[in-house]
Amino acid sequence: MAAQTEIQTGEAAGRPLSFRARQRLSRSRDYQAVYQKGMRKTRGPLMIVGLPNGSEVSRLGLSVGRKVGGAVTRNLIKRRLREAFRLSQGVIPSGYDFVINVRPHRPLSLDTYRDHVVSACGALARDWKRRT
Repeated sequence: MAAQTEIQTGEAAGRPLSFRARQRLSRSRDYQAVYQKGMRKTRGPLMIVGLPNGSEVSRLGLSVGRKVGGAVTRNLIKRRLREAFRLSQGVIPSGYDFVINVRPHRPLSLDTYRDHVVSACGALARDWKRRT
């Protein structure tokens, strides 16, 4: 049982994974900067916008409108997206601000969200490296 907990939380890699306040986009001006200057990638029902932030930490912002569903559905999707981001910290490139814009859909599994997030964030980082 302990081995499975280690795999799920990432503690086998030497440190527990977390999602701290410094990894969240919270200011309106941060969201605006990402939307105005960032690149976009679409994966399934997610549109992910990314912009280099000049720091060592990647940050996540979520935009889940009412068209996605009721409060329970929206909160479920946001929890799964945050968890997908947290669990993928070792794979997602660092030094970017990512905003995930969610289109209406039925909630997907955590693994599906994780695949979409990793794929889109990796593609955004590659595109930014090609651009510079």
